[in-house]
Amino acid sequence: MVEKLRLGAVAAAVTLAAAAAAQAGTARTATAVSTGAASVGCTGSATIGYMGPTTGPVASIGDELRKWALFAISRWNANAKNKPKIKVVEGDTQFDPAQASTVAQQFASNRSMLTVSGPAASQEVSAVGPIFAKAGFGYVAPSATGAGLTNGKNAGFFRVVPSDAEQAVTTANHMVSKLKVKRVFIVDDQTSYSQPLANAVEKLLKAKNVKTTRTSVRQDQNDYASVISNIGGDTDLVYLAVSVPAKMQLFGEQMIQSGRKIRLFVGDAGYSPDFRIDGSRFSAFAPDIRNLPSDRAIVRAYFKRYGSKAPLTTYGPPSYLATQVVIEAVARACKNGSATRAEVKREIARTKMRTSILAAPISFTKRGDRANAHFVIFEIRNGKPVTIG
Repeated sequence: MVEKLRLGAVAAAVTLAAAAAAQAGTARTATAVSTGAASVGCTGSATIGYMGPTTGPVASIGDELRKWALFAISRWNANAKNKPKIKVVEGDTQFDPAQASTVAQQFASNRSMLTVSGPAASQEVSAVGPIFAKAGFGYVAPSATGAGLTNGKNAGFFRVVPSDAEQAVTTANHMVSKLKVKRVFIVDDQTSYSQPLANAVEKLLKAKNVKTTRTSVRQDQNDYASVISNIGGDTDLVYLAVSVPAKMQLFGEQMIQSGRKIRLFVGDAGYSPDFRIDGSRFSAFAPDIRNLPSDRAIVRAYFKRYGSKAPLTTYGPPSYLATQVVIEAVARACKNGSATRAEVKREIARTKMRTSILAAPISFTKRGDRANAHFVIFEIRNGKPVTIG
């Protein structure tokens, strides 16, 4: 059961919102932010929130994130043994921290809401962190990798993917040991995700005696000619630590058009239909689950539900997992027929899955990081990502 909030560009969802709100009956917006201290009855059903960039510059990723989150809820609700049944209120962050804050305020004011799956991006987590901390939420992000997000500023934050600290090490080691780089041109897009990651990779490369050149672009930039003209002729690799796959693609196309035949290495947004520069490599926070024998049944079920052309990259399965974590935490907290946000948050912290959709155990450190997580290396071949390490 789904309710959609009317948020900016999501006006088309109003009809669905009204219908689902009438069905759910419990999703209300209060004028004051709830601290989460009140107990919520959950004998029959419980309400969670989902927030992600359903529209905006990364809508292709956002669509996949949303589908897999709703897929997790539908599978839980379809099992007669699972209690309570889960109702969800959706919020579209539009990949915009300001919009994420708006969604967070509405979620925090919804006294029936016990927890949240999301948000997706590091800059969104930074925006909602203070609001969710005050509201007492525990919340689980599917793809927010910023290393600083678990430094204590975002109380109640957990993630099911590794952080950029691990990404930087994986990336730098691969560049040196596999690509044998000597000179790397590094580009960030000035975001809270991009700059720290670029900084960390650059530091590690310099420690390995690799010479680096560093520059920045705007996230809304479309003409990279001046940047590309500054790439030295002896450059072995261009590292794009940018957030939007379409911008990676545009940069790569303009570099090719300029006659520069230099390999690209991009960040974890590289597994996207919007990025397909052959020969490029990228690090990803999750495997391609189509390659996992244990996931064959769930992959078939996903395509049966959403169609054979439904999106499936490295983003969707972590969204499924993040939603699964919060659902199971709610179920444990609701065993006595009621729960508080604080109880659900404690249960999230206690999560111990022996295995998961990512074919790995899931638990969290005291900081909210996923324990023993690591990145995977892919290469684009004939327009498609292939696992290489």
